[in-house]
Amino acid sequence: MNLSAFSIQNLVPIVTGDTYGPYRKGSQLVKLFGKFGCRDIYDDLGLPENPKTGYRFSRTQYVENRLNYLSGKPELRLLLNEVINEAALKDVIVPLVNNLISPEGYSIIENAGVLSIQGGIINRQPPIQNEAHFRDVEQKILNALDGARVSIWVAMAWFTNETLFNKLLEKRSQGIDVKLAIYDDGVNRTHGVDFSRIPHTLIRRAPRGGLMHNKFCIIDNQIVITGSYNWTNNAEFRNAENVTIERDPLQASAFSEEFRRLTTLP
Repeated sequence: MNLSAFSIQNLVPIVTGDTYGPYRKGSQLVKLFGKFGCRDIYDDLGLPENPKTGYRFSRTQYVENRLNYLSGKPELRLLLNEVINEAALKDVIVPLVNNLISPEGYSIIENAGVLSIQGGIINRQPPIQNEAHFRDVEQKILNALDGARVSIWVAMAWFTNETLFNKLLEKRSQGIDVKLAIYDDGVNRTHGVDFSRIPHTLIRRAPRGGLMHNKFCIIDNQIVITGSYNWTNNAEFRNAENVTIERDPLQASAFSEEFRRLTTLP
């Protein structure tokens, strides 16, 4: 929920309870905002320090600062829902808040006696997370594969690591859609894992005539594992390698499209 500075400034006395109640002490305000992601401490000196001034926040300053911090996050909606439902004078507060937020695409509705703010766009997409790994890569990959619930698609230039292969077999036995695109060369034919046990596509040449040199794995079309690391014993035990585990659905979709392209090459 994203609100303008004007709306936030006018919501402050409603949150503090100074105008319409219930009045909230500084410790109560810290506890309220703590429920919605603000990790503040109320100590013997009172409210937290304002980093801009070096002095402690007043109640009004604290609420305005934290409302601005939450603006743009779904937690702001949840906090305001709680404040509205706890209001002492709902017949006054509801039209007042509606007048503030309606120009910004929001409104308060009542359902079974509970008031809630509706409208706007609720973003429930988890944040993008990228993790780079340079050591114990095999274990990081195993941990990610363990979480697969729908699909695991692997495009790998060279694949000789039996531990990772056995994890793919385990996930396939659980009903996970496991597919493999693999470079068709002497290393994989002589030293590779038993690809016949998993649906796979052997790729002799990349579209431009060179190697199929990809090294990526897509999990549930949500997570991508990619980097220099081939799924080989040398990569795990001898080479200097890296992978990035990217929890990014848009990135995963791009890699899924490339996997489909690789596996349909003539």
